[in-house]
Amino acid sequence: MIHNRLRASIGLSFALFLSLSAPGVVFAQAPVITLDDAVRQALANNREVALAAREVDKAAHQIEAMRTNKLPRLNLSFVDPLIFTDLELRLGSLGTLALPHNFAFVIGSAAQPLTQLRDIGLGIRASELGRDIAAERLRAARQTVVDEVKRAYYGCLRAESGLKPSREAVTLFNEIERVVADQVGERAALESDRLEVQARRAQQEHELLVLENSLQTCRERLNVALAREPEAPMAFQPMTGTLPDEADLAAARTRLLEQKPEVRQARIGVDLARTDVELKKLERVPKVSALFGYVGSINMPLLPGSIASAVLSVSWEPFDWGRKSRELAVRELAVGQAELQLKQVESSVTVELNARARALRESRSLVAATELAERAARERVRVMIDRHTENAVLTKDLLQAQVALTEANFKYQAALLAYWEARAGFEKAAGGDQ
Repeated sequence: MIHNRLRASIGLSFALFLSLSAPGVVFAQAPVITLDDAVRQALANNREVALAAREVDKAAHQIEAMRTNKLPRLNLSFVDPLIFTDLELRLGSLGTLALPHNFAFVIGSAAQPLTQLRDIGLGIRASELGRDIAAERLRAARQTVVDEVKRAYYGCLRAESGLKPSREAVTLFNEIERVVADQVGERAALESDRLEVQARRAQQEHELLVLENSLQTCRERLNVALAREPEAPMAFQPMTGTLPDEADLAAARTRLLEQKPEVRQARIGVDLARTDVELKKLERVPKVSALFGYVGSINMPLLPGSIASAVLSVSWEPFDWGRKSRELAVRELAVGQAELQLKQVESSVTVELNARARALRESRSLVAATELAERAARERVRVMIDRHTENAVLTKDLLQAQVALTEANFKYQAALLAYWEARAGFEKAAGGDQ
């Protein structure tokens, strides 16, 4: 009779276990935030991304400011001295001329650079390259945020996926503990059997507590990353068990060398170093400017009311004692350094991409293996339930089979999330923005 009750109880527990494991059952009451929603919110509110975006805006304003150097530079000044001492202008045999105490001058000038226009153009080019570097840093910041949010989201899913089998295992342990306690009272089981069940149940409850705390901490951190209140409720969208096709590694390498922010920054660095060389070479060219000047006097005798002039200004340093050649050599060495840095970055990101691709293949293989193990464990429990007899020895075997099934289910979910984490790492290594 007792064994019939044991069989019925275990059968009921297994039915509950299968019903809880069945897909389509949703218990979450908190609002569901998908991974895409989390990424969008993080990108919109992340401070590092906002700072990088402001650097791009600053660089754009600096470029527009430098463009104005191509236009004439206008200066206008007004001089109105207040004289306290009587002034006289001595005119030799003609005598003296008393100067007024109140007079003024209006001075204006317009300077237009000529040969310097090329220098200014190269300076604008250098500023544009600086803006491009800032833009690539912004892309890198966005990629980092996307990667961090994805990993945090998958971490929450990993903890949440472990809660379900842990709770199921606790439920099974409680039921089996009650039945085994009855058996011990009827002398159909040993006290050691009951103590073993209690120990396993206590261990499972501890693991459940650890998972619950981990999920809560993960949820709070993700809320902060999304600029939400730490205690705000949040539910997660489970990852699909259907894995996408693996990306073509050769095509990914091609995209990598075109899209990876680190590679693009290094390539821009080479262009910037070459532009600096051209700027240094132009220092040997004479600087020619056209200057227009105007001086107007007010209440000043003997001086014309206005004086206008046009001047062609030429500035050149014919002898520099080898200074410019040395400075040019330094900048040419900087070009070589930038080219070596570009090759090093390309090699490093390629190695990282290959490693991420191998990790992705390994995680896909692990998903397949754990899925088969989970199916085998589930079938093993079903067979043991069907073949359960009055023999009490099967209690321990069935218990171990049930625990093995919960562990296999957890490992499969963990492997599935590990795959998505590996895919996120591969996408970041390949230079993707999302």
